[in-house]
Amino acid sequence: MRRNPFEILGLSPRIVKELDEESLFRLVKACYRALQQVHHPDLSSGSGEKALELNLAFEALNLPKNPESFRKYRQAYIKRLSRKTLRSKLEEMALRLGRAFRERDHLEEAFWENLLVRAQEGHLLSPRPRKIRIKVFDLSLKYRFPYPVFGSRAPFKEFLFDEEGELYLKVPGKRPPRKISGLKMVGCVPREKIEPWLLLEKTPGEEGLMAEDYLRAETFRRACLPHLKPRLLPNSYLFSFRNEDCSRLYLEGLVIVSEPLEGDLLINVKNDSDKLHFCEEKPKIFEDEELPAC
Repeated sequence: MRRNPFEILGLSPRIVKELDEESLFRLVKACYRALQQVHHPDLSSGSGEKALELNLAFEALNLPKNPESFRKYRQAYIKRLSRKTLRSKLEEMALRLGRAFRERDHLEEAFWENLLVRAQEGHLLSPRPRKIRIKVFDLSLKYRFPYPVFGSRAPFKEFLFDEEGELYLKVPGKRPPRKISGLKMVGCVPREKIEPWLLLEKTPGEEGLMAEDYLRAETFRRACLPHLKPRLLPNSYLFSFRNEDCSRLYLEGLVIVSEPLEGDLLINVKNDSDKLHFCEEKPKIFEDEELPAC
């Protein structure tokens, strides 16, 4: 038989182990008779194949007529208790998964606390960018446009880091870059890992929900922190803190290009009096509009 006869009769290894031979055989007979009343071929619900299997199982466990067979199958069936059953494997996997989740939560908390400490120190990216130019597609502006925008009014902007790691912003048009403060780059999340529209905060508008340019810290921790890279990476979403508020993270946009800063783009633009301080209001990036300053 492919299956142990005790299993065919519906007995568990635990019961087979705990009962003495006489009591066990009486239980075997009772199970056999009950199952035969269900599967007997003369019944409408019966099955000749199942009835035959039950007969063979009972013959193998007929203690008075075949004690050696009874004891052989009993011993083999009891050995199953020492094996890792499917249930015990599932329980073990559940325990391991629980430990993994707790460890992940611990690491996430430690990573987030480290991020906040580094934000207070003034820099987050590692290594600190120097003489780098990145072009960014501003998704939050793109979401607000009811139609595609091209040319000088397209929602692109550039962040430039000088040789000292100071940050500058250049918007479309002929206006030179402006030194900015109150903005701290957190890092990038690969494009395939998240869907920004689902994460950004929304406000009601005339045409439905309008996406803001930020998401809440708890949303960022849940969806973005596990994938965060503290570097400037093309084809990734760039996030930042603004001012001292760590309850929000701002989506600066999708990094299109990251390249070395060359030429004289930053000559004559290092005047602190022209420094741009980020406010809660979203900066406008069009050539014919002024950037708000605090």
